[in-house]
Amino acid sequence: MNNDPLNNDALLRERIAAYLQQQTGHPVGVGALTRFAVGFSWKTYLVPIEGGLAEAGGASELILRLGPDYGLFAPYSAMPEYLSLRSLEGSAVPVPKAYWAGDESDTFGAPFLFSEKMAGAAVVPWVPAGTPPLEESLRKQLGAQFIDALAALHCVPWQDQPIASMGAGIDVHNAALRNVAFWESQIQRWAMRPYPAAQWAIRWLKDHCPTAPRVAIVHGDYRTGNFLEQNGQITAILDWELVHLGDPHEDIGWVSLPMYMGGSPHFCRLTEPEWFYERYSEKAGFEVSMASVKYYRAFSLLKLAATHMAAARCFEEGRFADMRMPAMGSQIGTCLRQLEKTIEAKA
Repeated sequence: MNNDPLNNDALLRERIAAYLQQQTGHPVGVGALTRFAVGFSWKTYLVPIEGGLAEAGGASELILRLGPDYGLFAPYSAMPEYLSLRSLEGSAVPVPKAYWAGDESDTFGAPFLFSEKMAGAAVVPWVPAGTPPLEESLRKQLGAQFIDALAALHCVPWQDQPIASMGAGIDVHNAALRNVAFWESQIQRWAMRPYPAAQWAIRWLKDHCPTAPRVAIVHGDYRTGNFLEQNGQITAILDWELVHLGDPHEDIGWVSLPMYMGGSPHFCRLTEPEWFYERYSEKAGFEVSMASVKYYRAFSLLKLAATHMAAARCFEEGRFADMRMPAMGSQIGTCLRQLEKTIEAKA
């Protein structure tokens, strides 16, 4: 008998029903689970609730995210995503409501997060060559909302919100250096061989840290594919596992990466660069620094290379038998070459 709820849906349903009963104080019926196949990291399930759940606004469906110990970024904590969603509740940033979370593995076999099920579907981030662009009016409509939601995120007064617990000691002067140091430690953990180009880039990034215009909530993976859309409206920004406090230019540098443009001239297939910078500056209340954008574009390529290193190690160690992992690993060299060119063009 399989006693691992991560690999036994019947057992997972039982555990979910028991947990929800514990939280609500009354029996909760749980229907058949549906696992979403997308994603490289957390396991995400649609959880039908029989009869609705009053403690979740009468919801008949919940989302459950589980961070298995064999995942891409393991070991996981649900707290950054939980704290960010709680901090953004009621703000101008469209996010699902977070209900319950925990980092213990006794309940479901992994850290977990229950949240609201939001309407809409994800816009595909990567498209085959020759794919027609988004219809122009839809592109502009989504593009405006995409910019506005990011600016709203970077304007949230987080100091009195739950996410403030993640910001001990951070300020506008050390935000960049702390971030580079974190990803340097991740590369040391994940790399299976030395990457001199990465070490050279880390030294350069440490020596050229910009001062942030403010310390803001940074999504960390803000792009097409990580929001839901329905009838031309962005209904939710998702995938907050890389959220942290830092320089808002970091999200802008990530948005501007060429791999998210899908062969188009538009950031994330949605916005002309000039329009993005102009509208964002107006909404965020500060002028975008192009020097900082270029710095964080270089940093983003380092972060992307590190992610590919994690994928390669995850596959080589036999933790995740997903052929997308070695495919990601094959892109390490490409990212590092782009990183070198980006730094040399900036220097």
